[in-house]
This record gives sequence, structure tokens and C-alpha cells, in this order.
Amino acid sequence: MRRYLKPRDNGYLMEAAACSKLLKELRRIEAKFVRAVEKETAIRQSEFETVMRYSSEQEILDDYGWGFLTEAQYDRYRELYEKGRAALEDLPPTQNKLTLQLVRRIIADLDAERREWEFSALSPEDQRAELDRAQRAQNEWKEKIAELKRQLDWDDPQEQKEGVK
Repeated sequence: MRRYLKPRDNGYLMEAAACSKLLKELRRIEAKFVRAVEKETAIRQSEFETVMRYSSEQEILDDYGWGFLTEAQYDRYRELYEKGRAALEDLPPTQNKLTLQLVRRIIADLDAERREWEFSALSPEDQRAELDRAQRAQNEWKEKIAELKRQLDWDDPQEQKEGVK
């Protein structure tokens, strides 16, 4: 694609460049929170594996009684032991997980805005060509989805019986 470089359009390109610069920083922040969420998940998994080594709730109570576990650990271990993996998977999202979701939403919005600024900087002819290209891509995608749906319907045993009759 060619760029339409009138002074007004150069401002559009500057906005797009600013968005790209901010996106780079947001992706760095996203990676930071991905690591934090993975670390939290690993800690939870490790805690679950520790709890599953106990053969009964009485053993957990004994460790609590001897002072090997804090009261909070005892409560958590007892809950994990009673509910099993469901207690691990049904936890509410952590602050880091919510922050990661928020950062990803901001990245998606900013990336859409960057694409809009870049599109605005194109000449009218290039804009039409880009819109045509996007429409063709969308039509090809719809055709591919329709083809996949037809293939899935054919694999349906009910449909095969009806097709044989």
C-alpha cells in the first residue's frame, strides 16, 4: 500500500506511530502479568499436589495441631482435600488475572485505533482498494465456514442415512 502524504495525513501517521509505540509498552506489561498469572497458577497447583499427599483430613489436622500449618493453610488444605480439583479450578480470578484481561482489552482497542489511523492516511483510491480487499477476505472466510458446516453436516449419521435413501 502506498501512503498518501499530505500534511493532514502525516498527522494520521504520527498518531498511528504513537499507538504503535504505546502498544509495544503495553505488550511488555502484558508479558509481565502473564508471568505473574502463571506463577500464581503454579503455586496453586503445587499446593494442590501437597494436599493430595495427605491420606485423610486427620493428617491435615495433625499437622495443624503440631504447628506445621497455619490456620489459613489448614482451612485452605481442608477445602482442597474436600473438594478436590474443583476447588482449584473454581476459584475467583485473582487481581493479576483481572489486570491481564484489562491490559489485553486495552491492547485490542489501541490496535484497532492504530489501524484506523493508518487507513485514514491512505489515498482515497488506496482506501477503496483496501476496503475491496477486506470484503474479498471476509467473503472467502464466510465461504470457508459454510464449506466446513457442510462437511460437518455430512459427517452427521442422521444426515448420511437420509442421503442414502
